[in-house]
Amino acid sequence: MSLIRSSELFVEHAFPIAVERVAQRSLLKRELHRHEYFEILFVEQGTLVNCFRNEEISLYPGDMLIMKPYVLHALSDTTGQDRTAYCCSFLPRAVDSGIQSLESLQTSLSPNRYFFQSLFPLGEDAVGAIRIKVDGERKDQMDTLFRQLRDETHDASERAKARVRLLFLELLLLLAHESRKDDLHTETVHLQMGDSASRYQAGIRKTLNYIHDHFSEALRYSDLVAMSGASETYFSRLFKHETGMTYQNYVNCLRIEEACALLRETGDSALDICYAVGFNDYTHFRRRFKKYAGMTPIQFRKQ
Repeated sequence: MSLIRSSELFVEHAFPIAVERVAQRSLLKRELHRHEYFEILFVEQGTLVNCFRNEEISLYPGDMLIMKPYVLHALSDTTGQDRTAYCCSFLPRAVDSGIQSLESLQTSLSPNRYFFQSLFPLGEDAVGAIRIKVDGERKDQMDTLFRQLRDETHDASERAKARVRLLFLELLLLLAHESRKDDLHTETVHLQMGDSASRYQAGIRKTLNYIHDHFSEALRYSDLVAMSGASETYFSRLFKHETGMTYQNYVNCLRIEEACALLRETGDSALDICYAVGFNDYTHFRRRFKKYAGMTPIQFRKQ
């Protein structure tokens, strides 16, 4: 049960939106898996089946499924079916750089919080996804938006990037507006937790959200263990099961990914960036960066 990292999907860490036809997904996995980002599935025509650990959900034309990060799921293989369905993957920072996760979304005072109105039910620990039914004129709008998003996402130009963000905000705004009027047919998908490890899944997800919001700060391992509700030994096992990495490697990767974005987008020195992303020793930062990126921070910026 693998975890798909955000860095695997979003080529540009600073622009985390990707829209593809389901049949053409570059990271399509048939087995149960998790991912660090939010995912929206939308069916224009045909049928799409999404499998959770203990439940299957069939999506029909006009159905949309919004899944939060770290939810175990997989799409069933329906190759050859006459189907048009889209997958929109994103991180909240695509809308507001100050909103990194569901936890920060719930406490944010940013006016951009309104765009995420339809996602608020995902804040409940037991809710893994939201199923929304759109029909009539709203479905026609969604069909057009997803087609345009898919086309523009595959264009690397600056104009296309601006267009993708505009279309994505239009999508979120439409969902937010309709959800405020209670006009959307919405139902929540609750996760069934049966095995012993599942007792701690909500705590592990909370810990992961906290890490994503605070990775540039001095994190105390003991505080994160306490947050998860598990023992220190069991937390270590669960964390690696959920992410495929040790806690320290996971945090280091987040910090290096952020350093890459800052090296591309700012004129700050590599030393300043080292401290800004949470490292307290430049030699250690440089060694970790080279292992992750295959080059030093200075070489990365020049390239």
